Amino acid sequence: MELMLRVTSGPHAGEERLIDRSDPFIVGRSSRAAFPMTGDLLLSREHFRIEKATGVYHLIDLGSTNGTKVNGLRVQRVMLREGDVVAAGQSGFEVLVFGSHPDGSASPTCLGCGARLRREPAADSRSGERTNVMSLPAFDATDAALCPDCRALRRRFPETAPDFLIDDLIGEGGMGEVYRATELSTGRRVAIKMMLANAATDEKAFHYFRREIHVLRNLLTPGGKGHPGIVAFYDLFEVDGRYQLVMEYVDGQNALEWAKDHRPLPVATVAQIGRQLLSALAYAHGKGYVHRDVKPSNLLVMGPVHRPRVKLSDFGLAKSFAEGNLFSTMTRQGDVGGSTGFLSPDHIREFRDVKEPADIYSAGATLYYLLTDQYPYFGFNPRQANSYELILESPPIPLRAYRPDAPEELERILMKSLQKQPKSRWKTAQAMSDALQELTLISQA
Repeated sequence: MELMLRVTSGPHAGEERLIDRSDPFIVGRSSRAAFPMTGDLLLSREHFRIEKATGVYHLIDLGSTNGTKVNGLRVQRVMLREGDVVAAGQSGFEVLVFGSHPDGSASPTCLGCGARLRREPAADSRSGERTNVMSLPAFDATDAALCPDCRALRRRFPETAPDFLIDDLIGEGGMGEVYRATELSTGRRVAIKMMLANAATDEKAFHYFRREIHVLRNLLTPGGKGHPGIVAFYDLFEVDGRYQLVMEYVDGQNALEWAKDHRPLPVATVAQIGRQLLSALAYAHGKGYVHRDVKPSNLLVMGPVHRPRVKLSDFGLAKSFAEGNLFSTMTRQGDVGGSTGFLSPDHIREFRDVKEPADIYSAGATLYYLLTDQYPYFGFNPRQANSYELILESPPIPLRAYRPDAPEELERILMKSLQKQPKSRWKTAQAMSDALQELTLISQA
């Protein structure tokens, strides 16, 4: 199967390229790209790439400044199909797929991987004779629309809705598992979080899962839009008594793992991450929610180190300060929640009643850790018995003790976020984000 990318609008309208190889095919403004489009000044130098694997073509945005849209939706990674319309920069593209049956007629392809399906004779209802016509409806997510390999793949993983084909387990914890899947009707990559069977009978685990569903739904606007820095909610269903939450698939790493591959992280990179994280928190706070578990492992990072894109995930501990005690029945006395190294003093003292300043503290502790690979307190170990005492009583170590290359203003911004008293921190997440933005502008001047 070969794919042709034809430019339908923009400075390069009329140009086309045939893609029939497995190595990545990059489209961008660079003259060294496989499809160089030097006349489109709104394209990034390396804007998106198309790669072929197991007979399927995927488009992957390369952290472009202006983004890539497929059929009107901004995408990070998506499987390409015949007739897809791609928009990037000033240019529009049409996707053409070549691969026909030897007799010249159209050959149906597997909805999972795009491989050609074996044609089966279908009965002619008028004569009872068999004809060489593939009798599939326009969209059929049953096994009849899948090749043998994809049918076998479907049986390897837990049952889900027919419109989804799971291909990998990408995360697991005490309450649930997260799978990567393809939505067959659209080709969109998604993540499906499934509650574990034993968690369904555990009251606390069940409420955490239910809370995340409730929060993600309420973070959407009436038009179904969310914040670009928060993992998007798509759908919810129940299979065999287990809730399954369909979310945006993020083709990246959590910030903890990502930072290990890029240490020491440039100060400018962490400032970018901070602005995006704080923007997401400001949005959630504006909707009436405190996240309560901001930490590096709950940040998903994509793109190159000089231009990271960040998504905030895991709202299982989030709390509505507007709705008060909606989920208070599940919070038992002595519960703290969250990850010790990033908890604010007020979170430790009163987990159930924390407000926005707790998230601001956790954001500051997260950025501090990404910059230094250290917690803010001398001798701190989250597994030791004195960890809470250090957070409650010890002053944080100045940032520049670990990162002398950091600007004094950045140290001031983070130290303010780590103040013991909530009223001494930044008044809002947006105010802290604005301070980081101003720092960036000064450093670029």
